[in-house]
Amino acid sequence: MYRSLLFAALMMAAAARPAHAQPDMPTTSLAEAREQGPGATVRVVGIVSVPPGVFDGGFAIQDQTGGIWVMAPADPVRLRLGQRVRVQGTLDDPNGQLSIHAAGIGPLGDRDAPTPRPVRTGALGESDEGWLVRVRGRVTGEVVEDSPWGWKVTIDDGSGPLLVFVDAETNVDVRPFRVGQTVEVTGFAGQYDDHYEVIPRAQVDVRVVPAGPSGTALTRN
Repeated sequence: MYRSLLFAALMMAAAARPAHAQPDMPTTSLAEAREQGPGATVRVVGIVSVPPGVFDGGFAIQDQTGGIWVMAPADPVRLRLGQRVRVQGTLDDPNGQLSIHAAGIGPLGDRDAPTPRPVRTGALGESDEGWLVRVRGRVTGEVVEDSPWGWKVTIDDGSGPLLVFVDAETNVDVRPFRVGQTVEVTGFAGQYDDHYEVIPRAQVDVRVVPAGPSGTALTRN
């Protein structure tokens, strides 16, 4: 998905754009906004699923229809997890990730924090991009350092491999990712070039699943 140095230039470009308000512009659902594609100007309302300052300077929002990343100026409006926010801006797709270059951000009232969608590791795709998701799978290889961006690890629940990208800005400890260990990861579903990935927001988003007496991972009732 995002890599900080690349997005630093994009943040500056977004900050340089004039924040002209268009009060008569209709507000659409995120699914409708996403269908318009890069270059379109949109106005949406969503719930913050990844607050500003977690990684890459922007933030993520979602509604009942979809989710999206918002590329905000370097000093965006303070927003909290679960806060409703109105965003107006232009759609872009750097590295394949559909995002909004924010020209206007309007905080609204608080709501409950979004509940992550359960997704199979081999099924994560375009329809999940922008959502907060939860995946569970067995770590299939050693953690790969992707300096200075972070770390990469692949997990698989039997449906196919999925890349978990741990952004260095989150300070998430990658030691729980050990080959053969079953982990549950909550994070932002993003795209980087030709692949999809899940990016945890904090340490609490990574959980080792205890093994039962047979050595298999215990499941929830």
